[in-house]
Amino acid sequence: MHDKATMTSHQKIRIMSLFILFLFVSITVFLWFGGVRFINQLALPLPLRIVLWASLLFALFFSPLLFYLQTLGQKGPLLDAMAWAGYLLMGLYSILICGVIGRDLLLGFAALLSKGTSKGHAAMDLPVNPSRRGLLIHGINWGLAGATGLLTGFALKGALTPPQVITLTHPTPHGGLRGLRIVQISDIHVSHTIRRGMVERIVTMVSSLAPDIVVLTGDLVDGSVSMLRHGVAPLAGLHAPMGNYFITGNHEYYSGVYPWLEEIKRLGFTVLLNSHQTLDYKGTPLVLAGVTDFHAGRIVPEHASSPKQALAGAPEDAYRILLAHQPLSFPEAKAENCHLTLSGHTHGGQYFPFTWMIHLVQPWVAGLYEEEGHRLYVNRGTAFWGPPLRLGSPSEITLHLFS
Repeated sequence: MHDKATMTSHQKIRIMSLFILFLFVSITVFLWFGGVRFINQLALPLPLRIVLWASLLFALFFSPLLFYLQTLGQKGPLLDAMAWAGYLLMGLYSILICGVIGRDLLLGFAALLSKGTSKGHAAMDLPVNPSRRGLLIHGINWGLAGATGLLTGFALKGALTPPQVITLTHPTPHGGLRGLRIVQISDIHVSHTIRRGMVERIVTMVSSLAPDIVVLTGDLVDGSVSMLRHGVAPLAGLHAPMGNYFITGNHEYYSGVYPWLEEIKRLGFTVLLNSHQTLDYKGTPLVLAGVTDFHAGRIVPEHASSPKQALAGAPEDAYRILLAHQPLSFPEAKAENCHLTLSGHTHGGQYFPFTWMIHLVQPWVAGLYEEEGHRLYVNRGTAFWGPPLRLGSPSEITLHLFS
């Protein structure tokens, strides 16, 4: 027991260290490329540059301020407005910074080719003067600002647009499940920016699809039960004949997993914690299993994700579906002979340029994958997380039809 506690403590220290490193790198990148390399290079009056710096600092540090105000019991429209402004600025600057990095790389490369290495480094100083080079740099900077504004506007519209309904057909071995309708929602992230109205819209859309089963594959919330109970309440209006099922995502563990499990049960969902149920569809058995989040054991050791445990004792000859928040569970799902794994978590990158960058860290990003006769479907998320932006990866509700 002592060894287990020691190991858990070491894991927590490692996670905290990685988080602090990530935070340090993120802050450094924002300040350097967003502030020094962009704001300071704009030919603007000092007061306007101060305003831009203030907006950059707010985007970086509003989140801990929001958390502090919540611990004091503060809530209401003012905090919601703060969250909207902060997340929107965070998204805008993240798009801008990618453009600034690209600009510096291209200018540096061009300078190296034309003038040699030493002069190439000097060219990166981006002097503000009326020379042709200065005018070119000013033009590029204002072009970056305009493009960032347009992309952010399109991405905001994409985030506020109702989710797409993606219909996917799955063949089954003997056709006994023909006609079965499973509706998957995932990664709603009810919070300051995603409130009751959005949840009501999702419930209406899901109900219109006449599902036999509803599955919610994690990351329902970002906040405590007391803060968000009113926002998630419309989920109680989902009524599927064969049941509503829920699995934990990583954000449930950040938000107080045990109170949320009780609240989710109260809303009419069956919670699958490394467990399964054998259902009956017109006389044909169906195994529906669910695992905890792939990394849940790092936070709550007794919730360590285990497809093997989830399927222990399940009928071998039945069609097997595994609900697993992170697609990283797919290899274990295949080992347990799961015909179909339903996941979320990735958001498909959510918005450009992360829709490209996510492929560097995730082997399964969005949509349908098939390996060795086993299927994985990765839902892109039914709402959004953090910045209210969707660009190149629209939100979705997935209707799984069986033939």
